[in-house]
Amino acid sequence: MYTLRMSRPRIVVLDDNEMFAALLAAALEEEFEISVGHSGLQGLSLCLERPPAAVVSDIGMPELDGVQLIRELSRRPELARIPVVIVTATHFNTNSREELSVFPQVKRVLSKTQSVETIAAEVRAVISEAGGV
Repeated sequence: MYTLRMSRPRIVVLDDNEMFAALLAAALEEEFEISVGHSGLQGLSLCLERPPAAVVSDIGMPELDGVQLIRELSRRPELARIPVVIVTATHFNTNSREELSVFPQVKRVLSKTQSVETIAAEVRAVISEAGGV
């Protein structure tokens, strides 16, 4: 008798703060396959390797920042529909929010001042809304 195991949805977590990335990955790893990167360029590479169910990204990162990463994702048909959750310590002003609002794949903009559990719950909700769970 064979047991068919459904593969878990994959999430790409991107943050140059390695501790935050590890904490968020740990909060999600029981339900999802997690790939972690510490720059926007690593994130783009991870997404091109195998498109994930969602991307969780910081804004301020080396190589490609979060906004540049979203631009790159949106330019590629195979990646343009991946939901993105922005999690940042940066205080957003109106211009920053407007810059992100032009990208339909940005589903949430969250602050790192929120608990990791709250952020993980928002990521779960985004994946559920996209039909990934």
